Amino acid sequence: MKQEMTFIVNGDQYSVQVDIRRTLLEVLRETLGLTGTKEMCNKGDCGGCTVIMDGKPVLSCLTLAVEAQGKQ
Repeated sequence: MKQEMTFIVNGDQYSVQVDIRRTLLEVLRETLGLTGTKEMCNKGDCGGCTVIMDGKPVLSCLTLAVEAQGKQ
């Protein structure tokens, strides 16, 4: 199932349709082409995928993309 979501990355607003099972890491890299966020262990152990969401660090490999709805 897909869901429309809007969020802000590095000051730019994006609106995309995402599968509700996709991680934030997958959407950033594969859907938006923003490859600065690294795909490494995919288990949340290494911290290589850490992004700042609303001022707090989150592991994008463990965060569902839909959790970023309306956030920066």
